[in-house]
Amino acid sequence: MSTPQRQALIVEGGGMRGAFTAGVLDAFLEKQFNPFDLYVGVSSGSTNLANYLAGQHGRTLQFYIDHSLRPEFISYKRFLKGGDLIDLEWMWQVGEAERPLDQQALFAQNPDFYMVLTHARSGRAEYLRAGKDNLLSALRASSTIPVLTRQPVDIMGEPYFDGGVADALPVQWAAQQHDVNALMVIRTRPQHYAKTSSKGDQFLAKYMLKHHHGFASSLQARCLRYNDSVNFLRQPNEQRILEVCVPNKKGLASRLGKDRKKLEYTYRVGQETGYAAMEAWQSLK
Repeated sequence: MSTPQRQALIVEGGGMRGAFTAGVLDAFLEKQFNPFDLYVGVSSGSTNLANYLAGQHGRTLQFYIDHSLRPEFISYKRFLKGGDLIDLEWMWQVGEAERPLDQQALFAQNPDFYMVLTHARSGRAEYLRAGKDNLLSALRASSTIPVLTRQPVDIMGEPYFDGGVADALPVQWAAQQHDVNALMVIRTRPQHYAKTSSKGDQFLAKYMLKHHHGFASSLQARCLRYNDSVNFLRQPNEQRILEVCVPNKKGLASRLGKDRKKLEYTYRVGQETGYAAMEAWQSLK
């Protein structure tokens, strides 16, 4: 008797660029499209996936065009005084108070849902399966960018930062999981994007070197790891792979963008891309 094959959905992060992903996944919800068995999210991609699995159409968009634009979320004044530039703890508290994540719906089907985290000391990627005891903390940790948020998030006594440092595009990890034969990868970068080291990365690595050598080393190697993941998508693989990439258009939201019109436009582009992705996925079989 043959073993059933599994299909994986991998969702990249990207801060406010995730409004594109929100549009893609809301298009999927509109059409009740969910052929997947394994879900892997990084940074804001984890939050997008959680809302998708909970069936909460529009919840992620609300975070982008409402909560994230409130002065409490991104504050350069607070940052210059030694606080966090991005207050994710506030974001989650307000979000849960005003429109809580429907965890009952999310866990009803016991989804094989993983969030990528970076251990703050070792710098290693850890793939944490979502559970009722860790979900909200792990979602916050997966998006906690070091320095922009001063302290890591504690999960079961261990400190974690943004999963995008250690494995921003976890396609190889997903492909190695048991019986996975097809992958859809939602990316918040254009298809031919290649990551290059930035001055911000260099500063951050130098800063973290004083405290956590393993994390600093991981940060210094993240461009190479990311581009290796992109190369994996380009090469012949045992799995069927569909990339769903943000189009190379003007007027889209940037990582820390606070322009509501751009965020709404990015979301609409995501919806259009999502409708096309569903058709492409059917053709991939």
